[in-house]
Amino acid sequence: MELVEPIVINTKLKNKKDLKEALQILQTWFSPSFPVGSFSYSHGLEAMINDNLIKSKEDILDYLKCILKYGTGKNDVILMKYTFLGEELNELALSLCPSKERKIETIEMGNAFRKVLADSWDFKIQENTAYPIAVAKAAKYFDIPLNLIIVSYLQSFVSNLISVCIKHIPVGQKIGQDCIIQTYDIIRELEKESENLNLEDLGGICFNSDIYSIKHENLKTRIYKT
Repeated sequence: MELVEPIVINTKLKNKKDLKEALQILQTWFSPSFPVGSFSYSHGLEAMINDNLIKSKEDILDYLKCILKYGTGKNDVILMKYTFLGEELNELALSLCPSKERKIETIEMGNAFRKVLADSWDFKIQENTAYPIAVAKAAKYFDIPLNLIIVSYLQSFVSNLISVCIKHIPVGQKIGQDCIIQTYDIIRELEKESENLNLEDLGGICFNSDIYSIKHENLKTRIYKT
């Protein structure tokens, strides 16, 4: 596969009406009422909490910074960017999954997303498409600017992980909100950096997260699928 040089994408909307429509669609797709089942998955976080690796606000923020900038977050942004540009990257996306459960997570969420789009939005995506690939294909079809889809996708990803922490460390709702707010800048930075990221930048160094996504497969007591 030929690697594509960094591309800066014009993401400006034509008018305020476009912005309102785009935001309505994104709020729908990433609303808890949109049935992708994200609450069923912890991305291996349940196993990390089980081993007391994450037990405070500082631990949560360290984990989120790593997973966003040097792990799944960055990789998903790159995959979405080049899918949005017309590349077919589903096989690459699935091959990047570091464990069986991570692959299950992205396929099952992708299939749930594609089912709703086919049934209610009259847009069809191929079965067993990884979740970030499916989101990017839908964004392209519905003419949602890439920068908005990246920010919304990452915010949803972070919110789900923080929800796991709130329930199972446990920490209070205030700490959860504090963590969400403190990831805003990281998400905006990653969205800005995405303009210069290319396929050669795929990869990660969040080894604990990857290892614990494997360890989660053997937890005796588990609430989440992953």
